[in-house]
Amino acid sequence: MIPGSETMLEARDIRLSFGDFVALDGVSLSFRRGGVTGIVGPNGAGKSTLFNVLGGQVRPQGGAVIYAGQDVSHLPAHRRARRGLTRTFQISRELGALTVLENLMLAFPRQPGEAVLPIFFRKTAVRQAEEEAIEHARALLERVNLWRLADAPAKTLSGGQKKLLELCRALMLEPGFVLLDEPAAGVNPVLVGEIADFIRTLQGEGMSFGIVEHNMDMIAALCDPIHVLAEGRVLTSGTFAEISANAQVTDAYLGGVA
Repeated sequence: MIPGSETMLEARDIRLSFGDFVALDGVSLSFRRGGVTGIVGPNGAGKSTLFNVLGGQVRPQGGAVIYAGQDVSHLPAHRRARRGLTRTFQISRELGALTVLENLMLAFPRQPGEAVLPIFFRKTAVRQAEEEAIEHARALLERVNLWRLADAPAKTLSGGQKKLLELCRALMLEPGFVLLDEPAAGVNPVLVGEIADFIRTLQGEGMSFGIVEHNMDMIAALCDPIHVLAEGRVLTSGTFAEISANAQVTDAYLGGVA
C-alpha cells in the first residue's frame, strides 16, 4: 500500500515460475488512484510478466490481483477490461490490413452488431452503435493528431503512431486504469513527448496509469511513485530522486540481471 493515497490496483504476493525459472517471486506493490506509477528494472526483472498477470493474460501460481477493491484474480483479460482495467503491449498489436479507424471501432464495447440476429432485427440499434463508435474513435484520433490518417491502413503508421493507436484502442473501452508496457520503445523523441503529454492530460482527467518503461526521462517526468524490480522481486520503491540515489538500483542495472 502507498501511505496517504487510495489504492486502485494492487498486486499481492504474486508468484509465477516457468519451469525452473522464477519470473515473479512474491511481488507486492500498488498503484494509486489518479496517479502514474512507474515500474522499472533491468531486462529479465519480471516487469512485462507482472503486467501480464495484472492484465489477465497470464495466471500466476500464487497471490492475488485487486482492482478497485475487488479480487479479479479469477477474471480473464476481457472481463477485467469490462471493469475498467486494460493495457497496451510492448510490441504494438494493430491489425495492419484494417484502417486506423477500423482498428479503434473493433475495440468499442457496446456493439449489438457482434451478434447475428440484431443485424436483421435491430438494424437501427446497430447503426446507432456504429455511429457512436465512429464518433468516439474520431474524438480520440483528433486528440493525438491521427484523424487525418483514419482511412490509412494501420500498417503504414510509424512506430510512434502505432503506439498512439494502441493507447487510443485501449481508451475506446473507457477504462479507469491503463497499464502501458514500454510506450516509448522505438519511438522518436518528438512523439515520446507527445505520448507523455497525452498521458499527463488523461491523468488530469482522472485516469490512472501504470507504466513499464526503460526511458528514464519519461519515467522521471510522469511517475511517482516508482517501483524497481530485479530478479522477480521488488527491490525498492520511491520517487525518481530516491531510486536514482539507491546503490542497490545501480547494482541491479549494471551487474544484476542479464
